[in-house]
Amino acid sequence: MFRNRLKYSSRFLFILLIMLACCKQPAGNAAHRNEDDKKYEVLIVQQRWHTGIIFNTRDVDPQIWPEIERYTDRRFVDVGWGDEKFWQVTGDPVGLAARAMLFPTSSVLQVFAFNTQPSRAYGAESRILRIPVSSEQFADLSRFVNDYYLRDEEGNIQRSTVFGEAEHFFLARGKYHLFRTCNTWVARGFKQAGFDVRSFCVLNANQLFRQLRDIPGAEFMQE
Repeated sequence: MFRNRLKYSSRFLFILLIMLACCKQPAGNAAHRNEDDKKYEVLIVQQRWHTGIIFNTRDVDPQIWPEIERYTDRRFVDVGWGDEKFWQVTGDPVGLAARAMLFPTSSVLQVFAFNTQPSRAYGAESRILRIPVSSEQFADLSRFVNDYYLRDEEGNIQRSTVFGEAEHFFLARGKYHLFRTCNTWVARGFKQAGFDVRSFCVLNANQLFRQLRDIPGAEFMQE
């Protein structure tokens, strides 16, 4: 009888140890998932005609967006998409604005890197929305930007030369017009990253910000 009890006790102890080991394994997986789910953030800025996405340069994977390595000496990079001509002229030329809205026109990406805190880098009339994103969402947004460069046959990005070779403006995919603006472009980026936003008929910044501010954790930055 004693031997039988010892035998059953040994079996019970063996099964208990296996169960503990199995219970311990998911904890390790959870820690790994937590590392994979490290939170990032992007900023959406609107300043007069410009609406763009601000990335922290050190968070961007150069395997996804190789050109980010041009800007690693700066903390932030602001990327936007718009009409090639209107965006690069000074003032508010009515003729170019009407042309950009009424007719499909060539587009550019503006990529501008800077060090100043975003809340101080833009004017008092601008607005900046901070949005938390997962590592996967951040990668998708980075890929979205990278895919919008209009590259040559060798895969190189191309500077805009409509007013001489530009420093911050690069030829981009897609035609700009009334129903595809910089606000539409940002909405499309978030939709591609898996957010529940619509991009159709997002024509102005108010329509865009009304959607993005409802993302959990989104908040406006104050200086």
